[in-house]
Amino acid sequence: MSASELEMSSVRFPYRERIFHVEKQGPGLWAVLDDSHAELGKLVRVSPEGEEHEPVFGAIPPGFTETLHEGSDWKMLVASLINEALEPSPATTGNQGES
Repeated sequence: MSASELEMSSVRFPYRERIFHVEKQGPGLWAVLDDSHAELGKLVRVSPEGEEHEPVFGAIPPGFTETLHEGSDWKMLVASLINEALEPSPATTGNQGES
């Protein structure tokens, strides 16, 4: 899949033996949805052209307002949002290993 496919209204994204969806919400903004259409995060176009002359995208997980990951490989960014939603990192206790 190329970046131009994102310009369609919805792209099926097969991953981890399931079908996810990347739905266009506006210019440079997409929602990553699971099979029940629950939102797993946002994909945004950060720049129309990066160092490699390809668009640069960013991944915004739910609850965040800024990108946590950026790059030209939008499929890897979508996969990272899915992975984060399916396998959330363990909650931190805040004690940083102190007794």
